[in-house]
Amino acid sequence: MTETPMEDDHDIELINNYLEARDRALAVHEAGHIVVAHAFGAQVLFVEIDLVTRDGASRSSTFDDQMKNIAVCVAGCRAEHLLGTYGLRKSKIGDYRLLRKLLSNLPERKRRPARAEGYRLADETLKVNVEIVRRLADELMRQRWSEGNVVRIDGDQLSALLAG
Repeated sequence: MTETPMEDDHDIELINNYLEARDRALAVHEAGHIVVAHAFGAQVLFVEIDLVTRDGASRSSTFDDQMKNIAVCVAGCRAEHLLGTYGLRKSKIGDYRLLRKLLSNLPERKRRPARAEGYRLADETLKVNVEIVRRLADELMRQRWSEGNVVRIDGDQLSALLAG
């Protein structure tokens, strides 16, 4: 049995919607990390998404305050949750490993409260800066068709997007 053109169009639409949602989740995830780091006063260097590997990265300075480092670490997943974009990616595994490393530097009795505080700080900061997360994610999405496989925002462009 062959498909009719309408069925083909429907399948194409489903695939396009899936790819759009997957890319948006990745963009929101990485934007969440960099926006929270910036809100805490970190020097932010870049944010990027790799459309082939489905991975992302962001780079900012770290803090002496471990709660802030934990909040930045969990901010990607929390941004996805806040904006209703969910994706399964390797970057979440990397975030989880980093979170475990950050928590392992604390005495065991302080790990659970520190994790909860990191999540609280991330959530609070993301809610206040949700429009900046959206704007940065939107720009990553816009550039995905013009920049090749890796979309990277840095320098003056990143500073302008974060400033509003």
